[in-house]
Amino acid sequence: YVPYVGDSKRAMDEYTSEIFMGGKNTLVIHNTCEDSLLAAPIILDLVLIAELVTRITLKKDGVEEFHSFHPIAVLLSYLTKAPLVPPGTPVVNALAKQRAMLENVLRACIGLAPESNMLMEFK
Repeated sequence: YVPYVGDSKRAMDEYTSEIFMGGKNTLVIHNTCEDSLLAAPIILDLVLIAELVTRITLKKDGVEEFHSFHPIAVLLSYLTKAPLVPPGTPVVNALAKQRAMLENVLRACIGLAPESNMLMEFK
């Protein structure tokens, strides 16, 4: 039982791993932190990315008109627990894929090709 402590939250995490000759190693971590202090940098990043997304316009090959991203900014899903996507858009609920999506959009903004870890050129 952990008593209510206001903005401070306490957590106890236990990690067990196997070590040499079938042994076990257990780490028990007691963590006390201020939730609002942890969230502040994430909120700032959300605001900065949301503002940046409003400045980006794009167009498909063969189409002359530029358009903006959908008002539901899928790129922000990297910083949230539950991604919100426009209707009909597949939900990407994997942190590494969300980060790669954000990185590749930022790479495109400066004229770099997207990165892919599939290494198709070697298959």
